[in-house]
Amino acid sequence: MTSLRIGILGSGYMGATYAECIARHNQRATLVAVAGGSRAPALAATYGVAHLDDDTALFARDDVDAVVIATPHALHHDQTVRAAAAGKHVLLEKPMAPSVAECDSMIAACERAGVVFEVIKTLRFRGSISRALQLIADGAIGRVRMIDGRTLAAGTGIEEKHWAARPESGGMLLDMGCHNFDIICAFAGSEPRRISACVETFAAPAHRRLSAMSQISFAGGVMAQMWMSFEMPRPSLPDHVHRYLVVGETGTLDIDGYGALRLGRDGEWREIWRQPPIDWINRPFEPVRLEAFFRQTQSFIDDILDRRPATVAATQGRRAVAMVEGAWRSALTGTTVELETI
Repeated sequence: MTSLRIGILGSGYMGATYAECIARHNQRATLVAVAGGSRAPALAATYGVAHLDDDTALFARDDVDAVVIATPHALHHDQTVRAAAAGKHVLLEKPMAPSVAECDSMIAACERAGVVFEVIKTLRFRGSISRALQLIADGAIGRVRMIDGRTLAAGTGIEEKHWAARPESGGMLLDMGCHNFDIICAFAGSEPRRISACVETFAAPAHRRLSAMSQISFAGGVMAQMWMSFEMPRPSLPDHVHRYLVVGETGTLDIDGYGALRLGRDGEWREIWRQPPIDWINRPFEPVRLEAFFRQTQSFIDDILDRRPATVAATQGRRAVAMVEGAWRSALTGTTVELETI
């Protein structure tokens, strides 16, 4: 196989994002069909591909080798298991599923079917964060010792993403926390072992899980903390949608996921790179916004065609869900939760 034929399940903002990536930016891949959601007919027409009534029709097509699933995460388990049974490789939007039990079932189904199963973690592919990961790998700050992460905002986006706030979808803690915990693990370069957390919702139904503070211990001694809140008073803090400090033996990285990457070493701070502004609303398909997405879709395509190990394995998607579950369990019981089973 020299080219991958891809179908998209889900026609919202992210479905449209992946359609644009595959049709206009990715190499060695062809967009074949779109299914799912009220916007699917228009999205399919935009790219001149087939519109299908539902996921069953998509999974049944012989001319679809792989599917990108960009649907509400309460649907991920069933859709992934059925896609695997139909012999389709799967690239799945985060979070992988609302529970670790569902993640395990999905992984097992894909292993039985012998299909590639990867989870979308676009923070790893963003300019400042991907460069920070490379600096860590290159030894620019020595061995990582401590990590501080913050995702702070004055609003939740609940109105546009109401499904994410439903109890069966895990609330906003799962929706955003799977990003935060995944990237902290990537910075640490080792597995999380224990988590202790406080989780609150101050002005909305508790299941939305809008504010959390977590302390994480990693194998090898790395210490990390993650503060996430969508209940900050306006104007919140600037440049804190995804802000991380990574402290090593010989230096520190100050990482704004949507701004500057700075290196503190040898007695001074130096700006390494700065993210150009992104207009999410008016110009969502500009390369500056799409770069992280088409870099990840390309890695998925190349992993399949070149028979490489998964760039973002499903087990790493499971790990993030397990950490969110652990944070919530810690908050409910007032105990430190062991994460040895990740």
